Amino acid sequence: MSNFLLSDPDAVFIHIPKTGGSTIRVGLWERKYTGPIFGEIPADWKRHYKFAFVRHPLERLASAYRDFRDIRRFDGGFHKFLDIVLDENIPYGRAGGNVEISVRHHTIPQTHPYNCLEEADFVGRYENYEKDLNKVLEAVGKEAGDFPRIRHTKGESFQDLLESSDRAWCRIIDYYQSDFDFLGYERPVQTS
Repeated sequence: MSNFLLSDPDAVFIHIPKTGGSTIRVGLWERKYTGPIFGEIPADWKRHYKFAFVRHPLERLASAYRDFRDIRRFDGGFHKFLDIVLDENIPYGRAGGNVEISVRHHTIPQTHPYNCLEEADFVGRYENYEKDLNKVLEAVGKEAGDFPRIRHTKGESFQDLLESSDRAWCRIIDYYQSDFDFLGYERPVQTS
């Protein structure tokens, strides 16, 4: 996704959308960074400590939808949002104002090579955000403080948005299969 070289102290943040990244870049590092660099980590950054955060794939999807609906004013509804997420013909890179590309950019699987997750020295979990963020801060020698939550959306869970009888259930579970497999999140079971 978007990789940033944070300054003071230096570290590479592999920012996977909807995993608490704005809190890190804007809140804790106070916008002291270079980037974003999309889809790669520059060679001269690789000597720095590299970290990322991940999240349950479907909770991340629900958070992305709430962000686009409530903040970015996407008004196509959840099923139209899913159609965009699952449309492999839509690119997922720099959006340049294109809503569909931006949706794809914010929802591609966390384990997709474009996200550079395999280069992280540490991968924290959104579900253990404060604890794991403190590990990052300790590793880079940055003093821990309050965690100002920035762009934190609240609302429906993926269960509320994507009922197990939904026509898209199997497609979305399959789309995020690598996240379930490699990140160790439990794959939800369809009940009907």
